[in-house]
Amino acid sequence: MVMLKKKKYDIVGIGNAIIDLIAEVDDSYLKKNTITKGSMSLVDYEVANRIGNEVNIIKNISGGSVANSIVSIAQQNLKTAFIGKVNQDLLGEKFAQGLKKEKVEFKITKSSSNKYTARCVILVSKDAERTMNTYLGISQELTEEDIDLSIIENSSILYLEGYLWDLDNAKKAIKKSIATAKKSKTMVAFSISDAFCVDRFREEFIDLINNSADLIFANESEIKSLYETNELDIAIKKCQGNDKIFAITLGDKGVRIIHKDEIVNINAENIDKLVDTTGAGDLFAGGFLAEYIRSQSLERCGKEGIKFASKIIQQFGARFEL
Repeated sequence: MVMLKKKKYDIVGIGNAIIDLIAEVDDSYLKKNTITKGSMSLVDYEVANRIGNEVNIIKNISGGSVANSIVSIAQQNLKTAFIGKVNQDLLGEKFAQGLKKEKVEFKITKSSSNKYTARCVILVSKDAERTMNTYLGISQELTEEDIDLSIIENSSILYLEGYLWDLDNAKKAIKKSIATAKKSKTMVAFSISDAFCVDRFREEFIDLINNSADLIFANESEIKSLYETNELDIAIKKCQGNDKIFAITLGDKGVRIIHKDEIVNINAENIDKLVDTTGAGDLFAGGFLAEYIRSQSLERCGKEGIKFASKIIQQFGARFEL
């Protein structure tokens, strides 16, 4: 799909509005609490609160997968907006301030329901692997009424995350957003988000990729899970059978970008000190999308994505503090 420029916004993201609470832990803590290392688990408020009290929180920062990508794009002086949902509590105000500070137009719906603003307790192991325990709270009550369709109509790209598929109301809101994007010739970018999301929504994700998305982000495990194969080459052939752009991150093996018969391989950068892999995929998407808005060169997009991902994993948290 040809991206239409000269719209009011370069990109709008719709995603979970989450505060990240980051802590360093030993693997023994994960084992003791039967938490699967490297996973993203949905937990209730009591569990999130208990874990948060048991560990030493070293940093808290506005987060959420798409929100992290949107902030990195805004930091590159592009016009951005974000749509999500928080409560009128302390963390909700912090989330709003975090986006305002980065000049992201914040189309957020505040709520005074009895659910708290979402938070993710991110447990970072000594090897920099991150394990996420996410309380979605009020963010999971995103509905069609919360979506400002005029922003989507006036954006060059609509960016969505797979994490949104866990609730029917959010799913309906996303489907309405995609329909609006198609009518207004807004490009649709989609992050698969997590292999565990694929396990729950494989058929819906495949339908979205086949019929709605123009640009898809996934890592190696996610794309293999999507196409139910243990072989990366088989998954890539499946991608090639679709007239879409796939950006597949492969960790220290770099990135593979697929568009029909074109495959672009880009090497990973050398990392001086691996600190925290939180947000690596988010920042890869941010770098990639910002360059796509500027040039549409897949090779340059991939290189920019790797550059941003390589920088973020050498610090704690998924956002650069400029």
